[in-house]
Amino acid sequence: MAHFIYLADSSLPVKIVFILLFMFIIGSFFGYVLEVFFRRFVTAKKWVNPGFMKGPYLPLYGFGVVLMFSLSFFILYYLKDKMIFYNPTGDLFNLSYRSGPTVNDLLPLSIMSVSMVLLELVAGIIFVKGFKVRLWDYSNMKGNFLGVICPLFSFFWMVICVIFYYGLNPFLYKMFSDLFVFLFIDSNVSLTIISIFSLGMIYGVFLIDLITSLNLFSRIIKSVKDLAIIQKYENVREEQKKQIHSYKEKIYSQLKDSIKFKEESDEKMKTGKKKISSFIKKLILINPDINDCKDNYDENGRPIKEDK
Repeated sequence: MAHFIYLADSSLPVKIVFILLFMFIIGSFFGYVLEVFFRRFVTAKKWVNPGFMKGPYLPLYGFGVVLMFSLSFFILYYLKDKMIFYNPTGDLFNLSYRSGPTVNDLLPLSIMSVSMVLLELVAGIIFVKGFKVRLWDYSNMKGNFLGVICPLFSFFWMVICVIFYYGLNPFLYKMFSDLFVFLFIDSNVSLTIISIFSLGMIYGVFLIDLITSLNLFSRIIKSVKDLAIIQKYENVREEQKKQIHSYKEKIYSQLKDSIKFKEESDEKMKTGKKKISSFIKKLILINPDINDCKDNYDENGRPIKEDK
């Protein structure tokens, strides 16, 4: 009891603010890492900065983690006398029982999932309508709305909510609560001051990055001349591809039969893989013959401004 702060404690508001501040920064960083690898190996097929800030942060994920934690906190705490929720440690939000998954968990999970989709919708509309920049694009996904939300990625948000609720939430709360006690309750004054200063420095850098990035966005201009140059460049690339394909066909016709047979086997295997990939794309894409999303990044991996 001495090592854990109860909800009735007068320091609770400070503790909750401390937990949310840490969760926001950690969520923003790990969300950035997740998006970088997702776009490198799944969508863009190249290393790009998935966010609008220069540093390794994606505030959308930070707000998402804060939102999921806050919703689970209020739902579980204020309905604790009416429902039994998942509480594996027996001290989640200081609820006085231990419980595995229950059917009541569907309530917080549903609210969290819908809230995350709405968060993505609002964030997407703000950037598309306000800054004319698409940080993500679901325009080619079936069932999409304004290209900023779609059923497939809404399902992914639901999966993230389930992982957070069952796998992270109970343990994150205890970990940050213990850290709060160590830094601000049981520690000496100097350690407390250092902790506050360090947290302030982290958010100071974050806010400077945010302000400069928003200012940069306001100055981005995509001219018609640039569009023409890009179009010409793409035409040159297409012509090069045709020439290379023609050279390959000439070389292939001169190969020996044994080598040709191996090439045909490899080609059949590639064709089989393409058919499987095409089948999957037809399930989730409006037009499988075009890319999953438009190229929203310039040569430096930064999001570009839309021309409309």
